[in-house]
Amino acid sequence: MTRRAPIYPKALKKGDTIGVIAPSSFYDVEKTQPAVDFLEENGFNVVFHPQTKLKYGQWAGTPEQKVSALHEYFENPDIHAIICLVGGNGAIHLLDKIDYSLIKQNPKIFMGYSDITILLNAIYAKTGLITFHGPPLSRLNRTDPKYTEQMIN
Repeated sequence: MTRRAPIYPKALKKGDTIGVIAPSSFYDVEKTQPAVDFLEENGFNVVFHPQTKLKYGQWAGTPEQKVSALHEYFENPDIHAIICLVGGNGAIHLLDKIDYSLIKQNPKIFMGYSDITILLNAIYAKTGLITFHGPPLSRLNRTDPKYTEQMIN
């Protein structure tokens, strides 16, 4: 296996926009309002991709809808970071549909954990982009404040 040079995404700064996608399970976005409030109070804008409100069984849309949201937010220059809504299951079905060259050409922070870990690892392995194993939006307001402070500073 060829070792890739790491690609470091730009750090967030106040006023940047964090995009939320749901590459795994469905989760009620209204339950994330405390986490959205936290991010906005700290100077960030938060936008939800329409895909986050889709439901396909227990998933947040079909694999094609989920990978489309991933691609759209990586490609969108107005989105400075991507945080996953929740883990769960189903992210594995995106691996063979991801356009890794698109991600490599548009590096940005990508964060989540649980089921999202497979995406973090695949993106790093295929592109060299440093990804972040950290709380999805659904858990952000339940994370120890000392860690959320480290995350935003």
